[in-house]
Amino acid sequence: MKTGVVLALSFLALALGGLFLVSTLSNPLLDVWILARDLGLSLAAVSAGVAASLLHRKFTSDEGEAANN
Repeated sequence: MKTGVVLALSFLALALGGLFLVSTLSNPLLDVWILARDLGLSLAAVSAGVAASLLHRKFTSDEGEAANN
């Protein structure tokens, strides 16, 4: 159950971050600070989505091995 929720939320972060990145790059603003903010937010969302699934997989596999011993 928890794995499904984590994977769904990480997919949502990846999807929204990717959409925000495409939107930002397809219609860039003239203000450099706003463009940097939008790019930073989209890259943070994509990296959070990737990191969430990787960290969940790492820590749940450690718990499973400890329970088997």
